[in-house]
Amino acid sequence: MQSKKILLLSTGGTIAGMGEEGFQSASYKAGVLDIHTLIAQLPNSDKIELIIKSICNIDSCEMNFAIWKELALSIQQTQCDGIVITHGTDTLEESAFFIASVCGYIKKPIVFVGAMRPANAVGSDGIKNLSNALALAQCTQYHGVMVLNNDRIFDPLYLYKAHTHNLDAFESKVGEMGYVLDGKVMMFVTPKPMPYSFDINSIQTLDSVEICYLYAGIKPENLNAYQNARGLVIAGMGAGSIPEELKKKLREFAQKGMKIVVGSRGNKGFVCESEFIPSSHLSVAKARILLALCLEQQLQEEEIMEIFLSY
Repeated sequence: MQSKKILLLSTGGTIAGMGEEGFQSASYKAGVLDIHTLIAQLPNSDKIELIIKSICNIDSCEMNFAIWKELALSIQQTQCDGIVITHGTDTLEESAFFIASVCGYIKKPIVFVGAMRPANAVGSDGIKNLSNALALAQCTQYHGVMVLNNDRIFDPLYLYKAHTHNLDAFESKVGEMGYVLDGKVMMFVTPKPMPYSFDINSIQTLDSVEICYLYAGIKPENLNAYQNARGLVIAGMGAGSIPEELKKKLREFAQKGMKIVVGSRGNKGFVCESEFIPSSHLSVAKARILLALCLEQQLQEEEIMEIFLSY
């Protein structure tokens, strides 16, 4: 395969992490190594034309909208053939979903990749994952955002982190899209763009939407903490069930203009019916991002509901 020019955007994470001892894979500091240190460990790295840009070097639990926007603008402005983003796994599904929502129309492969073990741990997975991600990013026949982990390729729309420590940490509601085996890409499902695309240049903040996680015995007054939010995503029980006393409180919020989306605490299944806006199959974290993007576009509730139902 002819080598392509690849933009490598680094944000830190476990893939750039270091532990005190080589046999430790659970106790370490994320975002320690410079991206050039990782690249130097890649086999045949000199045969890939890389444009490297370090966005940040953080634990991905510190990820925020400002970094997302810088990533999106870097992707939009590049003339490279493909893009790879190194990222921590804790919030990777959110970052990939956001970028797919604002950059999914771009006719280039955009690949997120991370690791579950720090760079100096025995059995570290970072370099192999990065090598496979670079191979996938050179397959310019595939367009849009993809996630590469443990040889498997995922669609960010259906992706969720299913395990806190295993190398095979990610799962998908519809299965993997393909594999990368020793640098050879085998794609089973052609990547598709998100149903709706947003203009990153018109998005100023995502801070207007909060998430409320429901549990047995939750008190209606607990919702007062969210009364000033423009939008609220409910992590409902089962298929979006909400205790009746909480519904009364939520109706009050809705009457004052708050947009409310109802999702589920579970990773699988969907919420298709609600007196508020059902989240469809989106996780509450992704539903929060989508609702915030809709509110930034000044969309009305009927328009927001139509967008959610298209996912």
